[in-house]
This record gives sequence, structure tokens and C-alpha cells, in this order.
Amino acid sequence: MSKKNSITAMALGIASLVLGINGWETYGILAVAGLVCAIISFNFQKKAAEEGVENGFTKAAKITSIIGLIFSILGLVGGIICGICICVAGGAATALEAAAASAQSFIL
Repeated sequence: MSKKNSITAMALGIASLVLGINGWETYGILAVAGLVCAIISFNFQKKAAEEGVENGFTKAAKITSIIGLIFSILGLVGGIICGICICVAGGAATALEAAAASAQSFIL
């Protein structure tokens, strides 16, 4: 059972890495999934360590989970900032369109 825990931890670590990298593209939604995968991966690593398994899978899981956690946090923050910028730009464009329409009606 312990080898299964280490393999699962590695798979979740890789998933957290991939989701964290792509997190900013979805305004942080995938980054949250990456955070969840990293946390679950740490739990499986802990279970494998309690059973006395220290193999290449657990080392790979530890590395990918840490990097995935960092990328997920950065992806979440970047996604939130990206979403805010798009909302602000949309509001500014609407305000400029309204100002242009009122200026055009004033001229005519």
C-alpha cells in the first residue's frame, strides 16, 4: 500500500505543477485546483513516510509538490490580478464610449 501512496503523491504533485502553471490563464480557478492537489500530495507523502517508504517516487512527489505549490500560489495571485485588470479595463472602455457618445451628440 505504501508504494501506491508514493505513486499517488507523485501524480498529484505533477498535477499541481501543471495546474499551477496554467492557473493565471483561468483567473486562478486552476490554481486553486493545483493548491488542493499539492496539499493532498503532501498528505500521501506523509502516509508513505509513516509506512517507512522513501523511494524515488516520494522524492519526486516532494519536489513537484513544492514547486506546484509555489506556482499555484503565483497563479492564483496572477489570475486575480489579471481578472481585476480586465474588469477595470472593461469599465474604462465603457466610460470612454459613453464620453465619446455624449461628445458626439454635443457636437451635432
